[in-house]
Amino acid sequence: MILLWGVMDDEPMAMTAAALARAGAEYVFLDHAKVFTSEIECILAPQGVQRCIVTADATTIDLSAVTVAYVRGAPWRDYEEMQGRSFDDPLALRAMGFEIKLKAWLDASDALVINRSDASATNNSKPYQLAQIRQAGFAIPETFITNEPDAAREFLARNPESIYKSVSGVRSIVRRVGEMQRASIDDVRWCPTLFQRVVPGTNYRAHVIGDEVFAVRIASDQLDYRYGQTSMTAITLPREIEQRCRELTERLGLYFSGIDLMLTPEGEWFCFEVNPSPGYPYFEMAGGQPIAAALAAFMVEADAERES
Repeated sequence: MILLWGVMDDEPMAMTAAALARAGAEYVFLDHAKVFTSEIECILAPQGVQRCIVTADATTIDLSAVTVAYVRGAPWRDYEEMQGRSFDDPLALRAMGFEIKLKAWLDASDALVINRSDASATNNSKPYQLAQIRQAGFAIPETFITNEPDAAREFLARNPESIYKSVSGVRSIVRRVGEMQRASIDDVRWCPTLFQRVVPGTNYRAHVIGDEVFAVRIASDQLDYRYGQTSMTAITLPREIEQRCRELTERLGLYFSGIDLMLTPEGEWFCFEVNPSPGYPYFEMAGGQPIAAALAAFMVEADAERES
């Protein structure tokens, strides 16, 4: 059984569901927005947890029947039900408890989960992920993380063309360090900040699904192409780079990834980061790569293998 867990207002979830439907595949959708009212019951056996049953509205799902799961959690703290409530409110604790139990079951199960919590967590630490990227054979930009203003000034003196961004997996806009940032550099004492030397070149985005790699070349008028006038062209990466992308995805324990690459004028491939829950519709619609169909086919094939 294929399980989708998320919200249909989320484009990646909606496009995946539509691709599964076009493929004639059956799936069960568990609405993350029902996290406040859903029930989860684990049935114990001498050897441990035997079964987990989820009840959401009138739907009952036996999680032990799940062979493949596509998981895109949502920030339940932003739901309407949480307006005016504190994070220790009983409703919040109920939502948190349900989410923790369901993720724990999926992480411990034999199902193919896209992607498990521990694998996805690598994106929560840019330093750790950069180390994994380098071990996979990609170059990485010179990087410096600090909350000491003098140390930041020293790095920027050596690397006048630099960017800054979040150290964690929290989404941030990549910006160049300009005069305004240099004037307020003392503020880093309140928040460790990641600085990187700017790498000139052409942006690429690769999505890895199992053994398949779908890539686009990106042209933009902004350093962070997500926030500019951007165009994309579907391309095939060099075989060696495709293989590095596969190996990096596997190294991080992922089945589906979005990898940000840069090709320098000298022909060197840099990797900036790996997204374990990529918002792929932006790249599919702009670049024309059949990512949703490939993701659906991957899930259908994995489901058939596990059901046989």
